[in-house]
Amino acid sequence: METRLIDVLQPIKDNDYQLPENQSLQELTTMMLQKIGSVHPILRDDLIHTIFTTFIERGHYSHEQLKNILHSILNKNYLFYRIGTSKKQEDAVFKRSFSVLLIPPIMEKHRKMPFLKEAEVHRVWDHLKRYMQQESDHRGYVEGKGWAHAMAHASDALYHVASCDEITEAEIREMLPIIKAQFLIDHPYLFDEEERMVTAVMIMFKKIKPQVRMEWLETLLYVRESWQDPREDIIINNSKHFLRALYFRMLEGDHRDLRQVLENLLRELRKQEAY
Repeated sequence: METRLIDVLQPIKDNDYQLPENQSLQELTTMMLQKIGSVHPILRDDLIHTIFTTFIERGHYSHEQLKNILHSILNKNYLFYRIGTSKKQEDAVFKRSFSVLLIPPIMEKHRKMPFLKEAEVHRVWDHLKRYMQQESDHRGYVEGKGWAHAMAHASDALYHVASCDEITEAEIREMLPIIKAQFLIDHPYLFDEEERMVTAVMIMFKKIKPQVRMEWLETLLYVRESWQDPREDIIINNSKHFLRALYFRMLEGDHRDLRQVLENLLRELRKQEAY
């Protein structure tokens, strides 16, 4: 099945993403959705994801078709596929992470020419919030299987949905503690996940008051409970990397007060280091 699908998709990519005359778009979409979480990196990443994204950007899908794709990927068989039952070293994460990566091009299309109802945009945000609360597989690159990168993909989705006018300050405030909880963990982020999330946070900051920004930033300061637990050193490193990424992103623009808060937090975090 996967080899046959590669044989179908590779010529489409090689021909500048032109759909063959004898190929049904709906049939092709169904086949790609069925294999969106394949552990074959060429099929999953280089072909299915890039073809989906290009087709969406070039307007191959009608608004109704985009709604149907969005509705499909938000359900338990895609975005929430085995999210509470699969072990961290299993392959279910690929289906979740590449489902969430379909959200950005669809929402970007909506931002340019709105076709979703306000309630539908809020529904996407609510599903992302639930996903962020539940995702526990934080692997980046998996040898032999390619990118899992769930948190980086979720970051991209958060950026594109938060950019929509429909998303409110209250919704942003509910999401920020969840982001903090996902980054102050004892699993090291090694593949620029914090940079991708900072991009999302910067767009979220535009929708909340300065005092709320500062209050949230202060929650990113991790205070260790023990000097003997190396897992806490991983959390401290994650905190440090996230704060640094935010600091350097804020060198552009009028963020003097926030930069000062970040400088103070980084000084305090230095006191938590075990060396």
